[in-house]
Amino acid sequence: MPTPQSHDVALLPSDIFWMIMTYLEPSEIVRCRRVSRAWNEAFSNPSILLPLLKRHFPWTKEVKSINTESNNQHQSNGLSLFDKVASRYMYLERGKPRSIQKYRLCNNFGRTEKREWYEVQPWESHSASSRALVERPFPEARWTVENNLIVFPSAEHEVLVLMDLETDRKFMVPFIICGNIIRRIRLEKRLLVIEWADPKAFHWLNDSDGVHRHFASSFDVTKGVNDSWSITPRNEWKIMFLGHPLSERDRFFSAHSNTHYVIYIWQPNRSLYTADEDAPIESLFVWDISKTSSYRPSLDPAGRNAPDDAPCIVSRFGFQDLEFFGVRQRGYPNFQRLEITKNSQAIEITENFGSRPEGGLPHAITTSIPLTGYGPHWRRDRQRALPPYWGNSSLHSEFMSPDDFSEDFWSRAISQVTDGDHLRFVLHFQQMLRMGKRVTDLIIWIPWSKVTIENVDFTGQGKLAGCEKYLLGENKSRELVIYRFDR
Repeated sequence: MPTPQSHDVALLPSDIFWMIMTYLEPSEIVRCRRVSRAWNEAFSNPSILLPLLKRHFPWTKEVKSINTESNNQHQSNGLSLFDKVASRYMYLERGKPRSIQKYRLCNNFGRTEKREWYEVQPWESHSASSRALVERPFPEARWTVENNLIVFPSAEHEVLVLMDLETDRKFMVPFIICGNIIRRIRLEKRLLVIEWADPKAFHWLNDSDGVHRHFASSFDVTKGVNDSWSITPRNEWKIMFLGHPLSERDRFFSAHSNTHYVIYIWQPNRSLYTADEDAPIESLFVWDISKTSSYRPSLDPAGRNAPDDAPCIVSRFGFQDLEFFGVRQRGYPNFQRLEITKNSQAIEITENFGSRPEGGLPHAITTSIPLTGYGPHWRRDRQRALPPYWGNSSLHSEFMSPDDFSEDFWSRAISQVTDGDHLRFVLHFQQMLRMGKRVTDLIIWIPWSKVTIENVDFTGQGKLAGCEKYLLGENKSRELVIYRFDR
C-alpha cells in the first residue's frame, strides 16, 4: 500500500501557514495548540504570534511596548504576551470576568455609633432627567479611582485605604475617620482630596438643619521602591461661603488639579423675605493648593494664625458672575460636570440638557472660564451627551455619542466608562419592569462584538470605573466589586 502523505497544517510553508493564521481568531489560535505536539509548537511560534498580536490588538499597552522596546526582548515572551491579551479579550467578549474581588466598605456609622459618612445630597430635580424629578437617585460613591489606584474606606481595617490594582497591595491613608464626617473623596493627578466636616453643628438654622464647619485635606500620592506607595499630607483649608458655612442641605461639587481646587456651591435661599426655590444662593471659588503647609484651620477656628504658605482663595464668582458666564443654575439645574483644564488655566463647567429646543437627542454644553476670572470665556456644544442625572455619581460619568444611542436608550443609561476607542462599558436600565422593579444590564462593546448581560453587582451607586483589565462598581450590600478580566 502507498505510504499516506502528511497533510499536517503545521508542516506547510511559512507563507501559507501565515495566511491561514490570519483567518483565525486569537482564541482559535490558542485552541489549535491542543491538537498535537506539532500543532502546539507551530501555533506557539513568537515570530508569528507577535505580528498577529499587532494585527488584532494594536491599541493595547502590550503592543505599544513592543513598538518601543527591543524586538529580541519580546521574542522570548511573545507567547505569554499573546496569550495574556487574547485571554483578556475572550472574557470581555463573553461578558464574564475571569475573577471577582469584593471589599466591604465602611457603614455610615462607625464603631462608636456616631456618623462618619454623610455624602453630599443629590438634587431632587434636574434638566438631564427623563422626568422633571430625579426618579431613582443613587447615593454618591465613597470610593475614587485613578490609573490603577483606588481609595476606599475599608470596613476590615476601619480606615481609608489606597490599593494598587496591579499588585493588590494596600496602604493606609493618614486620615482619621473617627471623630469626623466625610462628605467626599477624590483622587486626581496623584493628589487625594478629602472633604469633611465637624461632627457637631456649631449653629442650628432650625430644629433639623444644622450648620457644620467644612474642611478639605489633600495628600500627595507618590510611588516608592518595590511597588510601594507613599501618601503624604500636603495641606488643609476651610470651605466657606462669605463666612457662612455649609449646612447639611447644601449641595457642593468640586474638582482639583495638582495645584488648584475649585468648588461650586448651591445653597437654598434661607431668607424670610426673598425665599424662592428658583433663586438659590450660588457661588464658585478657586483655591491655590500648590504649597505644602503644616497649618490646620480645623485647629484654628478664628483663622488668626494662617501662614503665607497656607492654601488661599485666588478667585471668587458670585451669582452675578455666574449669570454673566451663562452658568447660573437657579432652581432647575443643568450642572453635571466640573473640571480644571490640564494646564490649570481654566475651569470647565458642563451642563447636560435633556433635549434641544428644536428637538432631537440630548446634548451637553461646556463653558470654559479663566481660572482668575479675567479674560474671554468659551461656550461650546460638545455634540455629545452625558448620561441622565441619577444623583451625584452621574457627575463622574463619561460622554456618550448620540450616533450610537437612541433617545430611549439614553433615558435609561446610568453610567459609561471607556478605554480609548476600542472598549466601552455601559450600565443601563432594562426597558421593562420586572415585578414592579427596574432591572439593570451591563453592556460591553469591543471592536468586533457587543454583549449584554444582566447585572446586580454595580447597582449600588450607579458608578462605573475601569479599563480593559478590570471594571469597578458597588453593589447594594455596600461592597466594592471588581471584575478582573486579566487574572
